[in-house]
Amino acid sequence: MIIKKAVAFLGLFMVIGIALIGLDRLALSRESINFLFLAVSILGYAVVGLVCRTTNMDQYYVADRSVSAGYNGLATAADWLSAASVIGLTGLLLSNGFVGTEYETGGLVYIMGWTGGFCLLAFWFAAPIRQSEAITIPDFLAKRHDSHWVRWIAAIGTLACSIVYLIAQIYGIGLVTSMLSGLTFELGVLLALGGVLLCSFLGGMRAVTWTQVIQAFVIVFSMLGLVMAVSWKTNGSLIFPLAADQSLAHLEVLTQRHVTQEDEVSTRQFMMQRVERLQSLLSHPVESYEEERRSASIRLEFLRAINAPLRDIHRLENSPYLSKNGYAEVIRSWTEELHILEQQLNQPTAFTILEPPRNSNLSHSIGLFFCLALGTVSLPHLLIRSGTTVNSRAARHSMVWTLLIVAFVYVCASSMAVIMKDTLLTDLIGRSFSALPSWMDQLRSSGRALVQLTDWNNDGWVQLGDVRIINDHLILAIPEILGISPIFTGLIAAGALAAALSTADGLLLTISNALVHDMYFQTFHPNTNSLRKVMVGKIVLMIVALTVAWITTHRPVDILYWVACAFSLASSTIFPALFLSVHWKRVTTSGLIAAMTCGMLAAVLYIGMNQPQVGKALGLAPGELRIWNIEPIAAGVLGVPIGFIFGILISYLSSFWNLGNKQAKAL
Repeated sequence: MIIKKAVAFLGLFMVIGIALIGLDRLALSRESINFLFLAVSILGYAVVGLVCRTTNMDQYYVADRSVSAGYNGLATAADWLSAASVIGLTGLLLSNGFVGTEYETGGLVYIMGWTGGFCLLAFWFAAPIRQSEAITIPDFLAKRHDSHWVRWIAAIGTLACSIVYLIAQIYGIGLVTSMLSGLTFELGVLLALGGVLLCSFLGGMRAVTWTQVIQAFVIVFSMLGLVMAVSWKTNGSLIFPLAADQSLAHLEVLTQRHVTQEDEVSTRQFMMQRVERLQSLLSHPVESYEEERRSASIRLEFLRAINAPLRDIHRLENSPYLSKNGYAEVIRSWTEELHILEQQLNQPTAFTILEPPRNSNLSHSIGLFFCLALGTVSLPHLLIRSGTTVNSRAARHSMVWTLLIVAFVYVCASSMAVIMKDTLLTDLIGRSFSALPSWMDQLRSSGRALVQLTDWNNDGWVQLGDVRIINDHLILAIPEILGISPIFTGLIAAGALAAALSTADGLLLTISNALVHDMYFQTFHPNTNSLRKVMVGKIVLMIVALTVAWITTHRPVDILYWVACAFSLASSTIFPALFLSVHWKRVTTSGLIAAMTCGMLAAVLYIGMNQPQVGKALGLAPGELRIWNIEPIAAGVLGVPIGFIFGILISYLSSFWNLGNKQAKAL
């Protein structure tokens, strides 16, 4: 049944695609095609919400526990495949490769961590959550320990990781809609948010489930269509893994050229000289700034003496070297330039690196893998999907479907990253800076400087060291770079929007349910009728959506960074408590509270104190507050062990305390 419906949906999508190709041949503009894809997607999801609207409590919270394994697997995959997976991961693979560098983590850590978490979810938690008949994860833990404190702390942990994750998804929605439709970022956020609200607001988990099933097909079809088009355009083959293999072989040749040819060696030498100069300047920042300030003053007097053009004089007058408060800006500029140069000197060319990563990056990669795997198995909006299936066996089987779909999308993303890196470098290296490809001008004119070129040795020609991929959403510009039909831009828009909306739907519902069901009704009014619970839940859901949208319009996020932080928060707060509750019979209520509280505080404090603003306020250098050189996005490396240690320790102490009290009463 599921296969027939899948084929029918794909057939419908292909008909729409063929129709849009026809419109493309009629000279329909790229912006119009993109807007049409986005509008049809949002309206389609809104229609599903209208059709599935409900005020029944079981349908609103857990889709009446009637979802089959296959459908739940599709819905969970869509719930999982966020904007970071579709947009951020491909960009990360393009810039850092699979392994990464001494300074940056590669994409393989994210792929292994995210997919590995589903195996743990299937084995450890899917069946117990379904058997519990719980509505939320705080509800699941509270039922097992009969404690409002457990419910509240679990709800706070759920809110912490879900809100951070939701902000990143809403940012992804605004990014996709603004870049591909020509709308402003703020309007793009509000437009897409309308589709989210009409779905989750009207139908709750019932509408979200069926919307996510459709979105799973959209994501798979769009990724498959795009990577096949990229493969055909660049390598003349529709079998994209083979095309990626050919591109890898060509990238190996570029790597050897990068190491041996004179022009490439010259570029690297100039870059290393600049690194040494910046390190020298930053070793004595005050003296270096004053020296540069005196040089700028002498230069300004010289320009005035020779009656130089006013634009040159004004440019120098407005430079930070001659401003009253220019010291901080100059130091920040030097630090950023040094960081960029160190990255470029170590960037992988052929999805490998010239030297193995040092132990510091290796330890960080292992820690990040740990956080991503345990974070996946701890995200409340994914965990509760197991509670919507018909039985516990279906809950486990649905994870197999999810893993297959997620793995396929990641294969598409990896292949596309390899092929596009080969295409970008082949198209740029060896060209004159005065004769760059036309797509570079198109990206600049549209305000999307996704590739930065710097002529380090001033020879007028592009070398590998001159190229820097500076943005994680290069995937959105693939049709322009390759010169393929705008229809594929629409496909990217539909797929990326489906990924962001599907995750946003689940997160919004999770946040609303934690606030309404766990923190309000189950604590203060447990006997309230189901209709009132559902209606209050809908109102709170709308308030949460609008609040998060307002926060997102201030653009506070780097998608992958904050997604990884959400995983660390989830793993530190939820995982120790969940594992101890399900798999250790001696855990006590006090131990569970200690595990969640201590794990969450450890992660929040570590992420917070390693923010640049905090270090600046304390007068500390970047990274000076790190423990064992652990990045803040891997805070779960500290939070999870701390949660387990305090959970086990307090459980033993409380058990002994209770035993002592019983013996005292007996005496």
